[in-house]
Amino acid sequence: MSIDLIDAAFSNSTEEKPDWDFACQGEVDGIAQRAARKAAESYSGLEYEDACQDALVLLATRSSKAKAALGVGPGALSRWIGQRLRDQHLTEARRRSQVKSWEANQDQLEAAGH
Repeated sequence: MSIDLIDAAFSNSTEEKPDWDFACQGEVDGIAQRAARKAAESYSGLEYEDACQDALVLLATRSSKAKAALGVGPGALSRWIGQRLRDQHLTEARRRSQVKSWEANQDQLEAAGH
């Protein structure tokens, strides 16, 4: 049994295969770029290129939900992408804030006599 690493690496809670053709369509790609730009401007620490790549991965790996949003209209798809990017960014920011810096760790060890 072989495992397709691309499918395994990007699978989330869905059984659908990534649809890169949908993600790279002109209109969809443009919506993703605009949503990524807006997310990068809204959240410090989120680079446009990273947000754009994350948006394309979302579109490909959750294409059925993205297609449903696009069926409502381009604005709905843009909002759907923006919400996913926001959730992803906030989760990563929370994790980063819980990590202790090397300096703080050293200070704590020295204070404890190590």
